Amino acid sequence: MKIFFLIFIFVTQLFAQHDFKPDIDLIQSGKFYNSELHFFPGKQDYSVYYSFKISYSQLFFQKKDDNFLAGIKVNIEVRDSSGSIINRVSKENSVAVNDFELTNSETHFLQGLLAFKLPSGKYKVLTSISDETSKRERRIPPFDLVINERESILNPIVVESEKINCENSASFILSNNSSSIPFNRPADNLFIPVTDSLIKFLNIIIKRGDTLFIENKKIEKYFIASSELINCSDKIIIVSNSIESGIKYFSIDSVSSKLTEGPVTIEIIPDNDINKKTVFNLNVIWIGKPQSLMDPEAAIKLLEIIEPKKVVSEVLNSGDNYSANLFNYWKKQDPTPNTNFNELMNEFYTRVDYCEMNFKNLAGNGGAKSDRGKVYIKYGPPDLINRDTNNKDKVAESWTYDKLKKKFVFVDIDGTGNFTLANGQ
Repeated sequence: MKIFFLIFIFVTQLFAQHDFKPDIDLIQSGKFYNSELHFFPGKQDYSVYYSFKISYSQLFFQKKDDNFLAGIKVNIEVRDSSGSIINRVSKENSVAVNDFELTNSETHFLQGLLAFKLPSGKYKVLTSISDETSKRERRIPPFDLVINERESILNPIVVESEKINCENSASFILSNNSSSIPFNRPADNLFIPVTDSLIKFLNIIIKRGDTLFIENKKIEKYFIASSELINCSDKIIIVSNSIESGIKYFSIDSVSSKLTEGPVTIEIIPDNDINKKTVFNLNVIWIGKPQSLMDPEAAIKLLEIIEPKKVVSEVLNSGDNYSANLFNYWKKQDPTPNTNFNELMNEFYTRVDYCEMNFKNLAGNGGAKSDRGKVYIKYGPPDLINRDTNNKDKVAESWTYDKLKKKFVFVDIDGTGNFTLANGQ
C-alpha cells in the first residue's frame, strides 16, 4: 500500500477555529498571529516598520450581500526607558471573501504594515488588536526594542523564494512569521541588511548549542535595495530597485534547508573582523505542522496504515529517540533529500489529521485507521463524493477518482458513522 501513497501526492488541508488565541506559543507558531519589527537609519531618526499577519480563522466575518467581511485594527504604543509614551500609531485592515470556507482558513492571511519614526534608544512596544466585527480587543505580549546607531548589521529578514512585480520592479516578499525561519519552506532566503557600504563580505555561523548547521560560510552575494518596507498586493515587500540611497542586503539562500526545528543562534562577522561580530537568536518553526506529528511514538504507530506491523515494530525499536526514529524512517523515502524538510512525511500526516477530524464515528473511533481514512491517505481527496441510501436503506457514500479511474463505496451499516468499504475498484 505504501508504494501507492508514494506515487499519489495531493496536498489538502482543512481546519476550522474561530476563538482568537493570543498566548505566546500560538503567536510564535506561525499559524494564527505573527508580527515583525524592522528598522532602518534615515537622515535623522530611524524608520521603523511593524508588519503583522493574522489568519482568516482568527477573524470574525459578517455576511453582507454575497460576501463575508472582516477587519481588524492594530494599535501600537511605544514607551521609552522611563515609561513615557513617545509614539502611538494604528492601522485598520479589512478583507472580503465570497467563499464561506475561506473564513475558517488557517492558510489565508490578512496582512498589514505600520510605519513610524524613532531616534536611537531603548523602547518597549505594546500592541493590541481590535476586531472590527466583534469589537473584542486582545493584547499581544510586549517586547523590547533596542536601536543602536553604532550597529551596522540590522535584524535578519526572512523572505520567500518567489518575487512579485511591484512598482515596476521584481520585489522580495517578507515571510512575515514573527522573524522565524520556516522549516517547511526550505527555499526561503535570509537577508542580512548592512548599513556600512564598505563591508565586502560576511562570515556566517548558524548553530544550536554544540551542533553546527552552517560553519563559517562566507557570503559575498549582496544587492542594493530600498531601506523601506511597503504593502503591495496584500504582501509586505522590499523593493529591489538599485538606488544610491539604498543599503546592502547579503543573502543566505535556502537558509532552512540544512536546519532542524528549534532555536538557533546566528553569528555574523563582517570582513573577518571578530570585534564586530553580531549575534541574533531566531527560531526555526514548522508552520502548520500536522497535529499527528506532535507525539512521535504515536506517529510511528500510524505507519501501520501503509506498512506491515513488523516494519513499524522495527522503527519503534531502532533507538531510544522516537523522533529520530521517525525522521530516519521517512528520510529513506524523501523526495528532496538535499533538505531536512520531508514533503512526503508532511503530506502523510496532513492526511492523517484530516481523517482524524472527519472520519470518526459517533463513539470517536476510526479516523485515520477507518476504511475511508485508509483510502484517503492512500489516494488523497476524491474528485467527487456522493451520499445516498442504498437498497437496504443504509447510508452509502461513494468516492470517485477521475484521473485514477477508481471508485469506492462505503456503507454505514449500523448508523453510527462507521463507514466500511463495500466495494472498490
